[in-house]
Amino acid sequence: MSGGHRTIGIDLGGTKVLAVLVEDGQIIAREKRATPRTGTPENVLDTLVTAVQRIDPDGSVERIGIGVPGPVVPGTGVLPAAPNLPNWDHDVPVAQLMSERLDGRNVVVGNDVNLGTLAEHRLGAGRGVDDLLGVFVGTGVGAGLVLDGRLRQGHRGLAGEIGHTFVAFADFVHGGGSGRGELEDYAGRAALERRVLTANPDRAETLLGFRRGGRLKSKGWVDALEREDPLARDLVDQAASALAASIASAVALLDLELVVLGGGFAGRLGEPFRRQVEGEVHKRAFAGASAAVVHAQLGDVAGALGAALMVDEP
Repeated sequence: MSGGHRTIGIDLGGTKVLAVLVEDGQIIAREKRATPRTGTPENVLDTLVTAVQRIDPDGSVERIGIGVPGPVVPGTGVLPAAPNLPNWDHDVPVAQLMSERLDGRNVVVGNDVNLGTLAEHRLGAGRGVDDLLGVFVGTGVGAGLVLDGRLRQGHRGLAGEIGHTFVAFADFVHGGGSGRGELEDYAGRAALERRVLTANPDRAETLLGFRRGGRLKSKGWVDALEREDPLARDLVDQAASALAASIASAVALLDLELVVLGGGFAGRLGEPFRRQVEGEVHKRAFAGASAAVVHAQLGDVAGALGAALMVDEP
């Protein structure tokens, strides 16, 4: 296969696998497949191999990056227990096993949110900025950190994970969550749904009416807000405030220039939510030093693009 500089990036999620063939920063082919819901980690890896073979049938691309839904200690290529993947209840050496399946090609593995942040920095909303935080609000709250123009992962691969920073004392038990006062207890969609389920039934009636398939999805929150439901308004306001507290702390600690806000839940809540978070970040700024909060630009391809970019990182 001729052409410019080519790499493959794969985003492994709990419901889908997205593989992209990238040439000089542009996606020139893509393949989407369903993530197996049953079976073993080997079945998941076989799905990744099939996706690679579909976009690179002659096996000419030598470097492949994979983003995975969990912490990866840098340099190991190992994904530990991953509850969103079938029977993935132990450490799996993803990089090694994939390399063996792909004729010894170079395979590197990283956390999906870190790679989404990397893609936004290189090709999306963070272009031209040296120091930024990527915050992705979905079922939970994930984040990645770029400092001095480089993705920072830390000793254990946990750098930037503000979803597990603390915004309250360790007494938040009612309504689920970790009970540790973490940001994710207040801003993750799953934690917010647990709070709805344990709220006064009369107050929760509107939100409960928007559940579909046993879940209160992001669209349900938007619909409830449009109806000016008081509980939805209170919980989303708390989510924005908790996010702002953690972001403002990160800005003060690291003197960040920019925050890129993405993820399915934040994306659905849209511009009003972004403005709310940014406004509170500015109010909390130390010594008047704040950071703009902007929407992520790359959407669902960010993780796969970041995986393709990762293979060229030092």
